[in-house]
Amino acid sequence: MKDYNALAKSILENVGGKKNITNAMHCYTRLRLNFKDTGLVNLDAIKELDVIGAQFTGEQLQIIIGNEINEVYDAFIKLTGLNKSEIIEENLDKKNDEVKKKRKTIKGIFSAIVDGIVGCMVPILPMLIASGLLKAIVLVIQQFEWLDVNSPTLITLSFVADSAFYFMPVIIGGFAAKKFGANIALGGMIGAALIHPSFISAVNEGTSLSVFGLPIYPASYSSTVVPVILSVWVMSYVEKVISKYSPKSIRTVLEPVLTLLIMTPLTFCLLAPIGTMLSSGFASLVTTFYNTFGFIAVALLSAFIPWVVMVGMHVGTVPIAISQIAETGIDPIMMPSFFIANFGQGGACLAVGVKTKDSKLKSFAFSSAFSDIVPGISEPGMYGITLRYKTPMIGAMIGSGFGGLYYGLMHVGTLAFLPPNLFQLTAYVGEGALANNLIHACIGVVITLIVSFIATFILYKPEKVK
Repeated sequence: MKDYNALAKSILENVGGKKNITNAMHCYTRLRLNFKDTGLVNLDAIKELDVIGAQFTGEQLQIIIGNEINEVYDAFIKLTGLNKSEIIEENLDKKNDEVKKKRKTIKGIFSAIVDGIVGCMVPILPMLIASGLLKAIVLVIQQFEWLDVNSPTLITLSFVADSAFYFMPVIIGGFAAKKFGANIALGGMIGAALIHPSFISAVNEGTSLSVFGLPIYPASYSSTVVPVILSVWVMSYVEKVISKYSPKSIRTVLEPVLTLLIMTPLTFCLLAPIGTMLSSGFASLVTTFYNTFGFIAVALLSAFIPWVVMVGMHVGTVPIAISQIAETGIDPIMMPSFFIANFGQGGACLAVGVKTKDSKLKSFAFSSAFSDIVPGISEPGMYGITLRYKTPMIGAMIGSGFGGLYYGLMHVGTLAFLPPNLFQLTAYVGEGALANNLIHACIGVVITLIVSFIATFILYKPEKVK
């Protein structure tokens, strides 16, 4: 068992201390840290700690912990005295050159965009998971007719589950403000304005709206992600400018109202429409890719998902999956590919566990297979087995490719957002044209497990492993 406090202390010592941290958060397996000065981070020393791995993705350090991430994160927060996901004000001492100015390269800008989206999405994942499971429960109850369709319980569970997606702009607005260092209440308010009943009614009825003489673009922003993130990001800079030039005596009154007066036309007339176009563009791009290459697209993506996870970009795909579900009601490529890939890793780890004679490796392989399949945590097995011994990764990719091929041929898709683990099967429960969706999902899983197991069993040579 890990000494979480000792590990947290060692990590803190090798990242330049609390004063160097601007953001500390975590996803399912990784401690994600941002810094004032990345030069103070001793990456090699961190890799030597009791962790699965560590790497920089853009300007964010991702320390791969595995299944014990919650305990390590809590110990880290307790040690530093930070609130969870707190952003420390960057009052930098330029005389001591504590922070180096970063060059604005295309790679740096792209990394910053990904980091911004991920930082806003990670905190809402529990909400999305709970919503997806609730929707799945409602679908299962309806499918087996355990309750009447008009049952008050079903109606209540349905609108509670839908509220996560409907009010998503409000919730993301608050977390985006926290991420970008803006006022959290104003961030939530920007999101709330985008889904206000009066605005929605005007859009639905085709009523023209304007603000300060500028026409407002009519669009529905419920269930959207990018419009509010983009708006709050710009708002964070607007706030700073207003704060800098506002008289201290009336700043608390002047700053919020001026921010809203400036952000209202910017949000409704420019930023939110651009965000909607980007969101629709992402969804259209994925749909076009799927429609053009069909089952081949799902097969290829399923096979190469481990490399997306390896560079820490997997959370950044969440908005694409959400856009797909919001636009069409089904995601036939993104989440199914992650789902299949985890079973591919699990099958490969099982094969290593069966074939190896090393008792320690056998135990680790079986526990990693369980981690891949049940909770859907792939990093322990991926970094400890499939990548480490190489041939199991090839076996996993072959199995995932075959499973993805079947999903593509049968047009299997997920109807709700759930993490890629065994419980995601509930998100494949459909009706009407999708009545067989769950059956095909289960068949694809079996294909993936069998093929990845056989391929790895053939390719993996224990006697050649040092």
